[in-house]
Amino acid sequence: MALVALAMVFLALAWLWDVFVALWRLLIGFIPWTRFKQVFAALVDRLPAPLVLLIFLVPFLIVEPLLVVATVAIAMGYVVSGAICWIVLKALAVGLIPAIFDLTQHRLMTMRWFARAYEKVMAFHHYADRIVAPYKEAAGAVLRQSRRRLAAATNRVPGLAQLAARFAARKRANGRPPLPSNG
Repeated sequence: MALVALAMVFLALAWLWDVFVALWRLLIGFIPWTRFKQVFAALVDRLPAPLVLLIFLVPFLIVEPLLVVATVAIAMGYVVSGAICWIVLKALAVGLIPAIFDLTQHRLMTMRWFARAYEKVMAFHHYADRIVAPYKEAAGAVLRQSRRRLAAATNRVPGLAQLAARFAARKRANGRPPLPSNG
């Protein structure tokens, strides 16, 4: 049971990592930073791999000691400011480290030990997927059953099913729900 919990935590963190990489790519897509990415990629390609590793680890090396300071602040009674600082630092680390990894991964993989460590992490990721898969399927089944029950209950209330269908159709058509009109 502890292994399943560990696998679930690992997969949640891996999912969060993927989300932040996707958000980073989306942000880069909106902001015209293609020139910056090209310059950064050229810089990374010219640097030795250990220096690229240092670039990858800098956010971690800055944030982790500050997280300890925030934790000490919480313990000393500065709960709100310490918690806010801790949350901001953690969000910065979780958001920045995947983005930097995405930009430096091709160069980091040239170091054999890093590539082996990455392969082991990915092997555990796939193993965790296999362990958690039955639970995800069971949760999906419960969710589908709940949706069917909710749909059946909605159909029993006069007019509610039609209202829900119109709302869903507008949402699909516009990509977002319509604003209510005051007329």
